[in-house]
Amino acid sequence: MNKQELVQKLGDIEWEDFEVKEAKSEIPKNSWETISAFSNTAGGWLVFGVKKNGKEYILLGVSNPSKIEQDFISILRNGEKFNKKIDAKCKKYNFEGKTILAFYIPKKHPREKPIYSNSQKNTFIRTASGDQRATQEEIDSFFRNASFEEKDRELTLFSIKDLDEETIRVLSGILSSLSQKPPA
Repeated sequence: MNKQELVQKLGDIEWEDFEVKEAKSEIPKNSWETISAFSNTAGGWLVFGVKKNGKEYILLGVSNPSKIEQDFISILRNGEKFNKKIDAKCKKYNFEGKTILAFYIPKKHPREKPIYSNSQKNTFIRTASGDQRATQEEIDSFFRNASFEEKDRELTLFSIKDLDEETIRVLSGILSSLSQKPPA
């Protein structure tokens, strides 16, 4: 996202792929919910140094951008806060002497979901402009999809040479006899 695209988003509303946080001097605690939600849905931009006041955005800037950026990226990558490492893309913008930080949180591959902070109960999904705690059914679905994805990938490792000739002959005979029976 370039500076013009950021300005355009700030003229609109927060939505599925865009969230602002004040983060004046530290990483807001509710950022972890948004990171989980973006990772588990379609990805999105998390912007620090902007306050939302009704439908208006106020550019506050962050007081120590280097520290906030380093702390934030370290938390995403160190494996202590989240169950999986998260690789965020970082951008820094200057608006009239105020530094705004933006981080793109990518959508995780199905076999890596769910993404949560500290415990499974902190699994979130993004719906419209908000982060919603995932239901147990949604969490189970993430695990099921991850499992099937892995099994599908395993099957692609085989070729026709891996099939047993006797089994092919027997199945061929069964299919042949089924196709010769008159319809009931």
